[in-house]
Amino acid sequence: MLFVLIFGVIVIGHELGHFLLAKVNGITVVEFSVGMGPKLLHFNKGGTEYSLRLFPIGGACMFEGEDGLDADKGTPSEGAFPNASVWARISTVFAGPFFNFILAYILAMIVVGYTGSDRPVLNGLIDGYPAQEAGMQPGDLITRMNGERIYVAREIWLNTYVGAGETMNIEFLRDG
Repeated sequence: MLFVLIFGVIVIGHELGHFLLAKVNGITVVEFSVGMGPKLLHFNKGGTEYSLRLFPIGGACMFEGEDGLDADKGTPSEGAFPNASVWARISTVFAGPFFNFILAYILAMIVVGYTGSDRPVLNGLIDGYPAQEAGMQPGDLITRMNGERIYVAREIWLNTYVGAGETMNIEFLRDG
């Protein structure tokens, strides 16, 4: 179920990119659908049919005339995909993947914002251990270990594990 939800968000973001740029460029959007197969729900608004389909495995943003000229439909209108300028068509087609990048960036910022910080700051010390004997205090920001720049707290654990039993040169900041 989670897969369907995540995939649905990705599909909607992608198709929304096509949809918005088509509207901006004056291209007529015939149907905006999420899913494939038979329609479950649908409604018309502003000349576009919006639909939710049975199988949650994709979506579509269909433009007038994108499949070429149908003899029974006659000449496509001014808002048909083939009648749009080359740059309007390129931007409309490119907008789907571009919106996926925007969505990925937004989701990455949300994840980073909620996971918190992994700054290499000492939370506490154990009595009698070398860090306390060296004068380190809770709140100190470790900046270097054995000359190597430290960016995240996990690097402290790794350096301590790899250099177990060896003397370490540790640089840190206290109160700026």
